[in-house]
Amino acid sequence: MPDRTPPAAPPRRVLGLLGAVASGKSHVARRAAALAGGRVVDADALAKELLALAAADGRLEAALGAGFVQAGRPDVAALATRVFSDPQLLARLEALLHPPVRTALVAAVGQFRAAGPEPLLILDVPLLLETALDRYCDALWYVAVPDALRLERAAARGLDAETIRRREAHQTPRERKRARADLVIENDVAPEALDAQLRAGLRALGIVAPGAADASSP
Repeated sequence: MPDRTPPAAPPRRVLGLLGAVASGKSHVARRAAALAGGRVVDADALAKELLALAAADGRLEAALGAGFVQAGRPDVAALATRVFSDPQLLARLEALLHPPVRTALVAAVGQFRAAGPEPLLILDVPLLLETALDRYCDALWYVAVPDALRLERAAARGLDAETIRRREAHQTPRERKRARADLVIENDVAPEALDAQLRAGLRALGIVAPGAADASSP
């Protein structure tokens, strides 16, 4: 008799990315998703949307005080300059943004586990370990870049070394992130070499990357 056993369902994985500020995690996330036919949930994008809403409806000023909203929009420069050097302001901002961002991320994972058509969901979350969202991941990758290149990329985004230092002071040390990861992705290589690392990582997760459009620069 013919074997009527249904074929095994393809694996579906949740991947979390770790790394320092300006290491290129978002680029790696987008590229891995493109190769795997998956999708990315971007915590920074969610936070920006929520920050804009909070500035427009008055909650941001109520939480932090005057000087952080201009014409109904968040004053990003003031936030970057003052909040990360003031623990009390940072705590208030996190209390405003972190709960709804976390709720949205957990909901995205739940929807993916229940019925998502993609083989891969990538969590691009700067505070993945700090917020214990790593518990929802099947694997963690650390994105590594030499400091000189990282600072160069950060400067192109308008971030100076002191701003980076202040932000990373509130994050898990890079050494602990790297030790926690299942795989290290070297992100100071040519696009083809990056793709080779990502394909190998995806294969380790049981996902065969079918191929995608040409890689772009981070």
